[in-house]
Amino acid sequence: MNIIILIGQQVRSGTNFVGATLSLHPDVVCIPPNISQGEFNLFRDSAIKDEIFNPIVSKSFGSGLNKEDFPKFMKEYGALWVNILVEKYNISEGKTIFIKSPFINNIDLWSLAFPDSQIALLCRDGRDSVISTIKAANDKRSWHTVTTALKKRINFYSGRSFLNYTKGWKNSANKFMQVQEAPRIKKFRYEDLNNSEKGVEGLLSFYKLNSSPSILKKCINAPVVGSSFGIHKKGIVKPNWKPDADKGKYVFTGKWHKWNFLKKEIFKKRAGNELIALGYEKDNNW
Repeated sequence: MNIIILIGQQVRSGTNFVGATLSLHPDVVCIPPNISQGEFNLFRDSAIKDEIFNPIVSKSFGSGLNKEDFPKFMKEYGALWVNILVEKYNISEGKTIFIKSPFINNIDLWSLAFPDSQIALLCRDGRDSVISTIKAANDKRSWHTVTTALKKRINFYSGRSFLNYTKGWKNSANKFMQVQEAPRIKKFRYEDLNNSEKGVEGLLSFYKLNSSPSILKKCINAPVVGSSFGIHKKGIVKPNWKPDADKGKYVFTGKWHKWNFLKKEIFKKRAGNELIALGYEKDNNW
C-alpha cells in the first residue's frame, strides 16, 4: 500500500489546504476517507523510541536486542498502522493513503516508519500564520468556560498571544530549516501551492501521483476547509470545517499588511531573520 505524508511546520500552516487538494485526486484516500482535515499525529513526540523501544531493549538481558534493531522495529510499527488503516476504512488495493500532521518534530521517525513513502514538509509566511493562529484560537467555542474565554481575551488584548505565537513560529521555522531535503523529503511553501497549477503539479509529481489536466483541474478547484478568515457578508464560522467551493469569500495570503508599525517591528525583532531565511522577504524593510 502506497503512503504519502505531509508534515506542517506547525498548526495553521496550510495542511488542511493540501488535504482538501489531494482529497479530490482519484487515487488518494485521506484519513478518514473523504474528510481532508483528519490528522494522524503518530510522532508528536519521541515516546515510541524513548519510552517503549529503548526501555524494553535495555531491560531484555541476554536477548541480543540493541539500538541497531530500532529501524527494523519502526518499519514493522509503520506497517502495523497501515494495516489498521486499511482494515478500518476498507481501503482498496492500489490506492494511495494520505496522512498528515502539523507537527514537524521527529521527521526521522516518520522516515523510519514509512521507508518507502514520500514526505512533504509545508511552511507558511510567519506573519499570516500568526494572524491565523490567533484568530482560530480566539474564536468562541461552546465548551469554553467563562474563565477560559476570559483568559483568551486577556491574552489577545494584552498582546501576549501575538508574542507567544510569533515565538512559536520562529521555533518551528528553525526546525523546518534544519531538515535536509532528500529524494524522499521535499519542502514546499503554502503560498507557492495556493491557487497555483504549477505548484500543485509539482506536489503531485513529488508524490508520484497522476497529474493529468483533468485531475489537476479538480485539485486546483478544491473547496476551502479550515480557513480562519472569511469575508462573506453574512459571516462565516471560523475555522470553517464545512467544505466551501466559493474561494472568493476568503483571504489566503497577505493578511499581515494591515498590521500597525509596532506589530511589524516586534515581529521583525523576534522572527525577522527566519522570515528572510525562508525567502518571504529579502530584508527587514517591509
